[in-house]
Amino acid sequence: MSMSKIILLTGVTLITANLTISILSEATPESGYGTIIGCLFIGLISILAGCEVFANAVECLGRRLNLSHATVGSLFAAVGTALPETSVPVVALLFGRPINREEIAIGAILGAPFMLSTLALFLLGIAVLVDRALDRRERASLNVNLRAVRFELSFFLPAIAGLLVASLVRFSLLRQALALGLILLYGVFFVTALRHEQQEGEKYTETFYLSSILGCPLRIRWIALQTLAGLVLIFSGAHLFVQYLGALSLKTGVSPLFLSLIITPVATELPEKFNSITWTLKGRDTIGLSNITGAMVFQSTVPAAVGLLFTGWRISSHEIFNILSCILMSTILLSYISMKKTLPAWLLLLGLLFYLLYIFVVATPS
Repeated sequence: MSMSKIILLTGVTLITANLTISILSEATPESGYGTIIGCLFIGLISILAGCEVFANAVECLGRRLNLSHATVGSLFAAVGTALPETSVPVVALLFGRPINREEIAIGAILGAPFMLSTLALFLLGIAVLVDRALDRRERASLNVNLRAVRFELSFFLPAIAGLLVASLVRFSLLRQALALGLILLYGVFFVTALRHEQQEGEKYTETFYLSSILGCPLRIRWIALQTLAGLVLIFSGAHLFVQYLGALSLKTGVSPLFLSLIITPVATELPEKFNSITWTLKGRDTIGLSNITGAMVFQSTVPAAVGLLFTGWRISSHEIFNILSCILMSTILLSYISMKKTLPAWLLLLGLLFYLLYIFVVATPS
């Protein structure tokens, strides 16, 4: 193993140790705003750094296995970059304050697919339009594996519809059955997505994430070590983030459900989804879009199943509106792709309308 890898992994271990020590200090509403915001920032940086290390390991594994761009985007990249957001509800349920842990968890679970299907798609559409304005592509549309996109949206829609049913019909046995169904659904999705065929001209000419520093390990044990280091950073950072998000909620009087639904996915998911923009600007539209749509499938199944099993899943009309927005935006995309056999950039811009409409609905006094 090269010295650079040893130094980097040692640094990761030291950062994790420091974060563990900082977690031992109790987050209370009496903490100053500077302390709360500072700890939220430290937690977020730890989450994102851990995600980068984790994503480097799993994506390099995908490249070594010679998988298609669609498979790498919808599975390896999507799950790797979804881990920060996924860690928040899990840590909230395990270690959060009893007074607000369920609200933080549910908000984080529902906020992720909503942000991905609205704001993240909007930003991807903007990237394509910028590319077209600079004459770097012939048309203002995405050159993607449409079959793979239809496949991902076809899994996302029944998953998010199941969450809608669970939200409207408050019956514990139904929630448990839906949770099991979501886990099985993702299992089928994962196995099937591994079989995505490569499109003509697909190459891995660019390095992933931190591979210019870490390299792509040749041995499985080094891939496993990077993966473990990333996970430790992610979950220690998420613990810190959840504790001080709860403290911020109590200090400001703002609902923890609202804070976690708006702040958490934007802070933890959106920075990672800028990788989709980078890939798209490099002409790798399939990885860029599959990174988002694959994460939508993951977030609406595995974390959602955790929420259905380990919370009372009590949500308001605002969160129902959130779920309906995901369904409508995805239905529009799937219908257009199926009929027109193309994906224009302007269609992705509709995501901003759903996002702003939700903010308006939540901000308007009832």
